[in-house]
Amino acid sequence: MKFNKNKIIINILIFLSILLILSIFSTVNAVPTKDIGTFTVDTEKTLEINNENAPKFVQQPVKYSISSRYGETTGFETKKNIIKTKAGNKKYTFRTEYFLPMSWKNSNGWEYWYNCQSMLIQGKYMYVVSSSGYNLNRGFIVRYDMNILKKYKLNSGKGLVELRKLGAALRDKENLTSRQKNILKGVKKGPIFNIGHGQTLSYNPKTKSLWMLRDVHPSSTKIKLMRISMKTLKPISIIKFSLNYNGKKMTSPRTLTFDREGNFYFTRNRDTKSILIFKNRIINNKVESTLLANISNRPGTITQVIGINHVTKRFYIVSDGAFYTLALKKLNKGTLTQQDLHYTVLATKRESEGIAFDKQGRTYLLLIRGTEVMKANPIYH
Repeated sequence: MKFNKNKIIINILIFLSILLILSIFSTVNAVPTKDIGTFTVDTEKTLEINNENAPKFVQQPVKYSISSRYGETTGFETKKNIIKTKAGNKKYTFRTEYFLPMSWKNSNGWEYWYNCQSMLIQGKYMYVVSSSGYNLNRGFIVRYDMNILKKYKLNSGKGLVELRKLGAALRDKENLTSRQKNILKGVKKGPIFNIGHGQTLSYNPKTKSLWMLRDVHPSSTKIKLMRISMKTLKPISIIKFSLNYNGKKMTSPRTLTFDREGNFYFTRNRDTKSILIFKNRIINNKVESTLLANISNRPGTITQVIGINHVTKRFYIVSDGAFYTLALKKLNKGTLTQQDLHYTVLATKRESEGIAFDKQGRTYLLLIRGTEVMKANPIYH
């Protein structure tokens, strides 16, 4: 029997390459996990809020819109988009703060960055989760140094287009200018890992740490709370548990936010219009979970994200083109009424993917098609 020496060498190299790839993925995905058991949701003091003053429910559009100048500029937008309130008792004007990169090129190859799922702002950093270009439930976190973004004036004038141009230059293997190299220092991309749906990136002010829910399987009754390294942008541990609610185990939620005391909140759609708000805390490896409120009318079809503005002390529920806010203190005390809710419906059919707040309490909204961060004016206390 004759052996082809070259073929044997090639096969060995292929085998070693596969082992290397598998080792890389196993390193990222082999996250220490602790299952702390099953617990029951307390529903004894749930608020029933019939917010009949709410604006008309915003249906998910049949087709989402793109930004007004995205097509004519082939993605390299140079003018800020403006989105205003069309209904509700609180009126905002959102303007483009940053046009984020749509594609990128690094040592891993050409990557799509446009399918962003959530964001947060903490200190000088803006964190954005993207699931673009990968199989379902896989993605990565990009961290932007906002001091560098502001230094190079990427939020105004000619600077608006530069992040997208930088991404395209890397994708097309162009030589970077010295300015582009300096801007590049403000962009850090983390490794690919199982992010779940990806709309739960949150910051716990008490422990000063990043968290996400790994909601990979919609039917899973295991809730996986995943801690993320703020340095490497990859998961470092997972706390796993189940919650009994309404006679059965709850499937994993798809929203998440933390208050200053380290309590974490998530929401669930109860039916076609209402929404439930849950408050949770982990003490001595036990989960204390309470159903705080059942609000009869939520902003729209899909609850994309929730958040807490720690300056204004308001809890945000965000759908596509609409969001409601409510007083966090009254929500926790059980004294919230429909008069305490603020309503905002925006004049847009674009998809809202994230919300964030800076240390002054300003609100930022993440939209896609094309991907951008918009800043609101004014601040409502």
